[in-house]
Amino acid sequence: MKKLVFIVTLLFMPSVYGASYSFQDCLNIVDKNNAELLAAKENLEAAKSLLSGTYGSFLPDITANLKYSRGQTDLTSSEGYNANLTATENIFNGFADVASISDAEGKVQVAEANLRTVKAKISADLKSAFASVVYAQDSIKLSKSILKRRTDNFNIVKLRFQSGRENKGSVLLSEAYQKQAQLDVLKAEHALQTAKRDLGRVLGLAPEASLEIIGQVPELTVPGVSPDFLALAEKTPSRQQSQGQLKSADANLQGARSKFYPTLNLQGSVGRTGEDFFPDNNQWSAGATLSWSLFNGGTDYFTQKSSFAQKMVAEHNLRNLYLETITQLRETYAAFVEAVEEVKVSAAFSEAASTRAEIARSKYNNGLSSFDDWDVIENDLINRQKDLTTKKRARVVAEANWEKTQGVGVLP
Repeated sequence: MKKLVFIVTLLFMPSVYGASYSFQDCLNIVDKNNAELLAAKENLEAAKSLLSGTYGSFLPDITANLKYSRGQTDLTSSEGYNANLTATENIFNGFADVASISDAEGKVQVAEANLRTVKAKISADLKSAFASVVYAQDSIKLSKSILKRRTDNFNIVKLRFQSGRENKGSVLLSEAYQKQAQLDVLKAEHALQTAKRDLGRVLGLAPEASLEIIGQVPELTVPGVSPDFLALAEKTPSRQQSQGQLKSADANLQGARSKFYPTLNLQGSVGRTGEDFFPDNNQWSAGATLSWSLFNGGTDYFTQKSSFAQKMVAEHNLRNLYLETITQLRETYAAFVEAVEEVKVSAAFSEAASTRAEIARSKYNNGLSSFDDWDVIENDLINRQKDLTTKKRARVVAEANWEKTQGVGVLP
């Protein structure tokens, strides 16, 4: 079945060339095409089917039999047919059936939590991958802008050197800056291709698909007040998963204890027997069986003891995970708030550096500033511009991590 799903996915996998995607477009594709998400959905369906199957233990088992037999001894020979319908109903088995249902419900809860976790993860992956493509595109634009600026600066310094107003070291440094800017453009182009391939992986597109990105990742606003981390921790899929595991562990313990109780079954049969087909002699039977295992070498005792220990493990894991989740929520929220503010600060520095650079260039052209002073301001501008694009991407990643820790995201 897994191979079939994989083959069908490949056959219907979008192979898009030159298509342009907004973030909403990517979201629609992920919801229908991401293999990890589809697997989590199927896992939940499997758990639900298993739960439905456990209710069958409360219904009778009905079997139909048709038998032909022939035998011979030294004195006689026999031949005959037998047809019967048998029903068996379990009346009591130490609550093992109830435990099986509880265990299956716990597995459904775990599968639901796993689906929420996968959705939150894919949501974060999508935001990060989309933001990386946007960052790479912006980096190419910025790198080309810096290259043009470095080229203009190199020409200015070279003219001043030719007129005897600048030294050769300044010319060589300006030329090195220009070459570095050319290398940065090349790196940015390579980074864009890598980012696109990573986004294509998240979308589930064919490896050779070529895609273009338009727009930005929708951004959340920072809450005016600090959220209730304790309440958020209660709602996370990781806690839901731990609760499901505890429920299954408790059900396994109940199932292990059921071995110490007797079992009671009712059985009834109706049919016909005779030497010819179809047999015409009626027959019926009914009965009840009460059985109780008195000793089996201690297996039931140690199984119950192991199940109790596993339940205690699940309880401790639930409590420990709850405390860890609260800490993670606080950390990722703080990182998100800081990332938002860092974008604002970086934008302010970038604007200030741009103004200072224009003033410094004018002074240098008019001979009112040295090359060294001008060079410091130019480098500061370029570093501030690069820092701003990095901070914008970091903001999206921090927001995605904050949502992922909560177990939420853009996927419904």
